[in-house]
Amino acid sequence: MARGHEVVGLVRRAGATLPPGVATALCPDLSDRQALRGALTGVQTVVHLAGRAHIADAGDKALEEFRRTNVHGTRVLLEESIAAGVASFAFISSVKAVGEETEVPWTEDVVPAPTSPYGISKLEAEQVVRSLSGESRVAAPILRLPLAYGSGLKANMLHMFGWIARGLPAPLGGIRNRRSLVFAGNVAAAIDAVLGAPGARSETFFVSDQEDLSTPELARRIGAALGRSPRMFTIPGAALRLAGRMSGAVRRLTDSLTIDSSKLTRMTGFVPPHTVDQGLRETAGWFRARKQSR
Repeated sequence: MARGHEVVGLVRRAGATLPPGVATALCPDLSDRQALRGALTGVQTVVHLAGRAHIADAGDKALEEFRRTNVHGTRVLLEESIAAGVASFAFISSVKAVGEETEVPWTEDVVPAPTSPYGISKLEAEQVVRSLSGESRVAAPILRLPLAYGSGLKANMLHMFGWIARGLPAPLGGIRNRRSLVFAGNVAAAIDAVLGAPGARSETFFVSDQEDLSTPELARRIGAALGRSPRMFTIPGAALRLAGRMSGAVRRLTDSLTIDSSKLTRMTGFVPPHTVDQGLRETAGWFRARKQSR
């Protein structure tokens, strides 16, 4: 909108709240071709961020649910986009399409080996995008995101903000990991960069804030944004690793997962416009407003 574009947000429910100036188009399900056709009329660019990210069941049923939304839904949306004459289709994927942890920063040359149902479905969705866009003239850059944060954040990052804001202690003091993350404002800038770079039309990119943090350092930065000092203590590594095997949430806080996003900079000139601290302060502002409105 700031660049003069007319933006339409696809929403599942009537009355959904979107930023000022964004029109809405109702589509209860990505498989609803009729609703998609109406929404795509006159559209030149589609940015596909929708997807299923959380299912309690980790078995085959979960994988099928992920596939229904993340793979089949992506296929239907791209097919209808191509039929509507859309010129560009940016697909927002995940680092989990490659895997769950690494001690060495991944580049786009790493062979994907996802292990979670969610990651498997995102890689399969990427393959759908590459196949269908290759058969058409639609530009289809793919952006793989690590842990993302910003207004509206959910899951583990929201939990971290919550326990730090409440002053609750957590056994994070002894963790020596590294994690890449990305602020929503930097994601928006990366999308703009790839859509504006002709050479990026069929490329896949990692995106990050280009500053990796350990979990304790992230907690301290969140604390600074909230005006609270996080309470962290240390427990033996073996006990924490055992907890990690028992809990996926704990494992994600203790493992390392870093990416190298230099390809995006080389090909598009992208430089994150927001630092980690700026992004965390904006997120903290949203978090405080959210608490006050409850």
